[in-house]
Amino acid sequence: MATASEIAIPQSAADIAPSWVQQVLQKDLPGITITDVDVKGSISEGEGFMSSIIAFDAMGTRNGTTQRYSLVAKLTDFARPLTVTEEWSKDFHIRAETLEVKFYSDAVPELLSVLISNTERESTPMNEDEENPPPTDSLFLPKCYFAATDPNSMLSVRVMENLKTQGFSIKPDRQPLDREEMMLATGALAQLHGLSHLLELRLGKPLDEQYDWIMTSKDTLAAKDEITHVYQKSVKEFATAFPDVQTDLVARLEKLDPMIIFGETSKRKVLCHTECWINNIMIKYDGDRPIAARLVDWQSPMHKPPTYDLTLLFLCNASWDVFHNHRDAILAHYHHKLQETMGPNESSGLKSYTLEQLKADFRADCLHGLINRFIRLAVLPASADLLRMIQEIQEWGVL
Repeated sequence: MATASEIAIPQSAADIAPSWVQQVLQKDLPGITITDVDVKGSISEGEGFMSSIIAFDAMGTRNGTTQRYSLVAKLTDFARPLTVTEEWSKDFHIRAETLEVKFYSDAVPELLSVLISNTERESTPMNEDEENPPPTDSLFLPKCYFAATDPNSMLSVRVMENLKTQGFSIKPDRQPLDREEMMLATGALAQLHGLSHLLELRLGKPLDEQYDWIMTSKDTLAAKDEITHVYQKSVKEFATAFPDVQTDLVARLEKLDPMIIFGETSKRKVLCHTECWINNIMIKYDGDRPIAARLVDWQSPMHKPPTYDLTLLFLCNASWDVFHNHRDAILAHYHHKLQETMGPNESSGLKSYTLEQLKADFRADCLHGLINRFIRLAVLPASADLLRMIQEIQEWGVL
């Protein structure tokens, strides 16, 4: 990934020119020459979060052959007025946007270096010059070529591969994920969690100490009033949608403190996405069969237990059938992928995390996913499936 000091940040789509794109790509693609850029225009206005996603194709040559790259540039203007989510302060959004830049520029290269190291260790090269790149068809996130923020102009940019041109898409109308789609999403989380754990072992210190920009409880405490307001408002909407729900259940929901989802814990921790809901999961299909998943919008990674991501994934994306009948199989798949990511040579930390411990932690941490679902009730309306999931969680004695 090119460094911020080398490359200017575009102020608009008009600045996405061949010379600029060549600078962006040449570190990852040495010898590239970009001769033309076709800017397609904005494919997303970021739902009012100060960003536009500009799609463009870059044409040129590398190693004597013609090349074409389908890319997107996520441009953020911190002076841009917010158009939605008036409950959240602009400072909170600015923090999230700059954090995503830090994640791609600082954490991702180190996570991928761990992946490459594992790939090399597990392979048997034919000769010393043979390369062992990470399996790019199974990475948990899109490839990012450049991410930077200019504190003077208050602009930021992330240049990434265009997943849409590769066949990836977000499920329309916020439909729940089916069993196989959930398998893919948990597999992506398992790779993130496993690699972050290996990186932590390599560094010899917790990731929230290595990366002082990771969102912490202090960041969320700054938005405590907004989070509490949204949660309590959503509980009332839920009670109105299901007037026959037991008064006791509604009372239990009202008594929950939404800030518990950001509290400290003594459980083992990994780098969590924390926003793994339907809008941030892109899936690729072969016909009707899902074959790959990518996680996008890395604006709030935190150092938390892996079940924080998993409970949010289930409560915000699964139907009642998947939650009730396929949960154990999906968690077993996650556990297998987690162990596979860490490899046979690792013997400490998460390597000793058993499937039964994972299932127990999932139940214990389910309130984390439940509160996150209520915070998103405006975009993920209350449903009969959600009610049945809440009732099952109540039966566990957690709620």
